[in-house]
Amino acid sequence: MTSRFELHQENLKKIFNPESVAIVGATKLKGTVPYDIVENILKADFNGALYPVSPRVKHIASVKAYKYVIDIEDPVDLAIIVFPSAVAHMALEQCGQKGIKSVIIISAGYREIGEKGIEREEQIKQIAEKYDISFIGPNCLGVINTDPNVNLDASFARQMPDPGNIGFLSQSGALCTAILDWSFRENVGFSHFVSIGSMLDVGWGDLIYYLGNDSRTESIVIYMETIGDARSFLSAAREVALTKPIIVIKPGRTEAAAKAA
Repeated sequence: MTSRFELHQENLKKIFNPESVAIVGATKLKGTVPYDIVENILKADFNGALYPVSPRVKHIASVKAYKYVIDIEDPVDLAIIVFPSAVAHMALEQCGQKGIKSVIIISAGYREIGEKGIEREEQIKQIAEKYDISFIGPNCLGVINTDPNVNLDASFARQMPDPGNIGFLSQSGALCTAILDWSFRENVGFSHFVSIGSMLDVGWGDLIYYLGNDSRTESIVIYMETIGDARSFLSAAREVALTKPIIVIKPGRTEAAAKAA
């Protein structure tokens, strides 16, 4: 039986190196997160197929849109869910029915809103386990891979970073934006740029192991608010740090700083 760790390592390949991407909950409304993600993928010149999914429109940014995920005729490697959290589980269910194993959930409105949000988290966890889906998020900025053979900007960041050899992982979307702005001023590039969000499924250990095996990544920088699965993190960090430096920035270590965070 395949473990969740083994499943994540396999599914992360298609999160970072997809040949086709569905934006589930896309919209024509400029200035919104769903539209920005579609636009960013197109601007980055993604080397694959793009499938906007929207119940209301037939084209988005001159790309054919589909009413439901299961209406897409071709196989889909990666789904990016941007529907509100109240219906995101239904989108994830359709991804499972379609056979999509790799997902990014951008949507907010989970644990941070209280009991109802916790119930929604349980819904998506159960669906992910039912269909062997691995997902990053929810409540995240998205994922970027600067590999010129991929050119994936599956995020709503203002700009794609320059290519480089640093793998950057962060729980804070706001910090991702600040680091991106800084990187252009300082001429720093990244191999992968990942906003991990609430870390409900894929965690630090999974991503550290994946980047540890990535030939374009020479070092890993982590902005960590909560450690999550400490055993998985420590196991991955000990092994990968033998060949690649890992820098962890951990805010909120004092009582006052924790309250501020």
